[in-house]
Amino acid sequence: MFGKNFIIFKMETLTISEVKEEFLEQSFEIERQNYNPHWTRDYILFNIKLPQNLRKFFVAKLENLIVGYIICWLSEETAHIHNIAVRKEYQNQGIGKKILEYLIENLKLDGIKSIVLEVRKNNKRAISLYKKFSFKEVSIKPKFYPDGEDAIFMIKNL
Repeated sequence: MFGKNFIIFKMETLTISEVKEEFLEQSFEIERQNYNPHWTRDYILFNIKLPQNLRKFFVAKLENLIVGYIICWLSEETAHIHNIAVRKEYQNQGIGKKILEYLIENLKLDGIKSIVLEVRKNNKRAISLYKKFSFKEVSIKPKFYPDGEDAIFMIKNL
C-alpha cells in the first residue's frame, strides 16, 4: 500500500504555524514535488511576504522539517485556497486533513463566511478530502489548467 519512501510519524508531533521566510526553500521543494507546472520560488516568496490581512499561509512541521503547507487569499468574507501540498513521503497520513482543518478554524475566527477553490477534475484524492469537509461542487471550469485539464470549482460555507 505504501511506497518504500513512506515515513511514519506520530500526529501529535505535527505542528502547524504561520509561514516564515526561512521556510521558503522547503515550501518550494514540496511545491515542485506536487505540481507540474509548479509555482516559482519567487511566487512562493511573494505569497510569504503578502500582508496577513490578504492571505493565510500555514506550514505543517515535524521538528524543523516542513511536511506540508496551505495557501489561501482573502477578500472581504471569502477565502480562496490556491495550494495545499504535502511532502511525497508523508502523504496519505492525514497531514493534508490537519492543515485544512487548521485553516478552516482560523478562517472562522476571522469572520470569513465561505471558502472557494479549484481542483483538477481527475484529482480524486483531493476531491474526496474536500467533500469530507463539506465542500460542494459548483461548476466546471473548462481548460483551467495550463495543460488543458478542467477544474472543478468548489465552495464551502462557514
